[in-house]
Amino acid sequence: MENAHKQLAWDSLTCLVVDDDKFSRTFIKTALKNTREAASAAEAVELLNSFKIDIILLDQQMPGKTGLELARELKNSNNPHLKSLPIIMITVDTKEKTVLDARNLGIQEYLVKPISPLALKKRILNAFGIKQERV
Repeated sequence: MENAHKQLAWDSLTCLVVDDDKFSRTFIKTALKNTREAASAAEAVELLNSFKIDIILLDQQMPGKTGLELARELKNSNNPHLKSLPIIMITVDTKEKTVLDARNLGIQEYLVKPISPLALKKRILNAFGIKQERV
């Protein structure tokens, strides 16, 4: 019964993909069921204020506000839901400072592009504390 609950939760999970690269957004949308997408931090904030989002998949390097800047804004928000939203950074940025800054902000997972659908699913489950059974 517990696995059925986890499966149900997985199927109803709504992800917000924030990435200025359309190919990256499309790739993630094909790997996941319920996905909203934003090409910038400003678009992401609009969607976060309009829809129920369960997790954010966030690129670091974007024009305007970076992924870390958006994450910092969300973590400092007065809105408890935004403050506690799990965030997974998906980026080409492997600089130690960026990785440490992400960890210090409370970003749950850090994936380096290119990513696989399997790695993405595993990191999302990890962000929610769900252990994936080996198949």
